[in-house]
Amino acid sequence: MDNSKNLTRVRELSEKSGIEMIVIDEAEKITKVGATRFVRRLILSSYIDDPIQSSIMQETPKGRTVELPGISFLVDNSTIESLVDTLNKKFAYRQYLTFISNDDTRDDKKQTLSIIHTADKFNALRLQQTTGGSFHFSTDSLIQKLQAFESKYPFHFIGVGDDWLLIKTNNTPIDWLDFAKEVLKVCPVEDEIEINEYANGLKKSNGRVSMWWD
Repeated sequence: MDNSKNLTRVRELSEKSGIEMIVIDEAEKITKVGATRFVRRLILSSYIDDPIQSSIMQETPKGRTVELPGISFLVDNSTIESLVDTLNKKFAYRQYLTFISNDDTRDDKKQTLSIIHTADKFNALRLQQTTGGSFHFSTDSLIQKLQAFESKYPFHFIGVGDDWLLIKTNNTPIDWLDFAKEVLKVCPVEDEIEINEYANGLKKSNGRVSMWWD
């Protein structure tokens, strides 16, 4: 692709995604992958005794179709966390946030990272509409839980999905038992667990925590 066509491509992507051209260009150089639009799945609602009476029956589309403000890159899963860290450090001064946005397992072992323009990291959850699944708490409720958690254990996002998070504490917790109890306030489990064993597992992962809500 010649330079003029590439500039046109990057400009058009910038105007649709809200990401500056210089960020798109530099991120493509770092990832060695062309940027695409940031997309998520369409989330449909259902209501008993819906006041809107309609014969329209909408089916959930296959794949991710909802275009969001941001860009994405499909990269090898073996390097994705390193790339997330590199891109966050590179663009922090411009208030950009990078995170794994799709953890689907692919045959080619690739995953998607996305970049959004925000000074509030919790906007990643708002865009992904991350919720508590079967625990029935909303995106806003989850953000409140995470903010309370962060008051004790500051953290950053590695990944944000519609029903999962991957976080890492900024500092190594001193009291791992207390840390485990605080994690469970955000991400409760349905089955009984041995709290000391759970705390030891979190210690082995050095504050890297996977959270998901089925």
